[in-house]
Amino acid sequence: MNNYGVVPAVSLALFSWALSCPVFTEFYPDPKEVSDQEGEYVEIRMDDFRAESLYVQFESKTVMAFAWPEAERFVLVHDSAKCVADSLGEASQVLSQETPRASVACSSLGKISLPNSRESVWKVWAGTCMDSVTVPRPKPGKVIQRVGLTDKWEFVDVSKVVPESPDAADSLLKGVMAGMSPLRVTEVHHCPEEPMPEWVELYNASGISLPLDAFRFCDRGGALGKEGDSIQPYQALLVSKDTSSLRAALNIPDIRMIQVSLGFLNNTEGMLRLCFRDSVIDSVYWSKGMFACPFGFNPLSMRREFTPGYLPHGSQVYARNVSQTGGANQAATSLVAAKAPVVYKLSSRVASKKGSPLRVRVESEHNVVLSLLDSAGRCVWKSVVSAMSNEWVKVPAQEYLGIGAAFVSLSVGEYENVVGILVRP
Repeated sequence: MNNYGVVPAVSLALFSWALSCPVFTEFYPDPKEVSDQEGEYVEIRMDDFRAESLYVQFESKTVMAFAWPEAERFVLVHDSAKCVADSLGEASQVLSQETPRASVACSSLGKISLPNSRESVWKVWAGTCMDSVTVPRPKPGKVIQRVGLTDKWEFVDVSKVVPESPDAADSLLKGVMAGMSPLRVTEVHHCPEEPMPEWVELYNASGISLPLDAFRFCDRGGALGKEGDSIQPYQALLVSKDTSSLRAALNIPDIRMIQVSLGFLNNTEGMLRLCFRDSVIDSVYWSKGMFACPFGFNPLSMRREFTPGYLPHGSQVYARNVSQTGGANQAATSLVAAKAPVVYKLSSRVASKKGSPLRVRVESEHNVVLSLLDSAGRCVWKSVVSAMSNEWVKVPAQEYLGIGAAFVSLSVGEYENVVGILVRP
């Protein structure tokens, strides 16, 4: 659940130190199948920056001011009543602190009409952050996407970028749930050491957001979330009946948790079944002698594990195929390996300050955030590699890193792969 124009020199300079600032990523100025009023939109990627307000201006028109959208993407449309279903809207103001940012928020373009036959100039700013772009002349029926954080733009068929309608997403989920479940149980702690409460880890191994109100533990409590709440692509979360005590016991503030009345998990023998609506999609069983308390376990590897909210790099990711008629043991043994969301190849693990640039080939069906981390793990540079680009990307290790060890990070949603490199004189 996520590319465009000519970026002036001022904006490019800002990218060198304000990589988390809001930036324009997508424009749809000339819809073909619907009217401009219905189809036009402007998309802004929000990243991790925070401010009280966001300001947008089209050429010399009146500045548009918006309350800060707590979302990964902010979309401006003519009819905000048609915002995509992934946006939390006003509901985000009343959800608990356990709820993360929405994938998408949206608001109105007002009376602004995007030009169909010429270039256009747009600005977005918040605090000291600013992005200013010149959008190329539109092509009918084509979406204009920014290529990473560069000054390049490309034209893409609208069918490849327009978000699915709720009905289409629902149909997709039903089809997926009929065979392979993208949501699975990845860790169970049925008898943790006191005072830590019992907890279960869930992981979304797909590239789409999954609605938590459609999932529950069969015969245990209610839905895993409210309407509009979701688990993001490649995100892990913890489920417990006492999230406050669990957060205090783990003392890891950035783990997402949700509170559900699970009841008590039997210490010696028990079973958990995960349901999508009325269908069982995952089933986990444990018995005496399998795992001694207070250790938890990973039902995919059937090994001890204590990695809350985190899937260790190198651990195999599975899609679980659950028979609608089979029992827990049958479900647990029917596993099919799933492809990682991003595949990479480094030109070298060693970069010389005076040598050839470090290059990375990135292959993914999703936009990939490519980052450079220094020896302390701090991000010093990052860019976005467009989905399906499958090309070599230059990584400015010589310019941004000192001599010694460093890292290249590739992330899609909550999934991240960090690779060690060495910079020599």
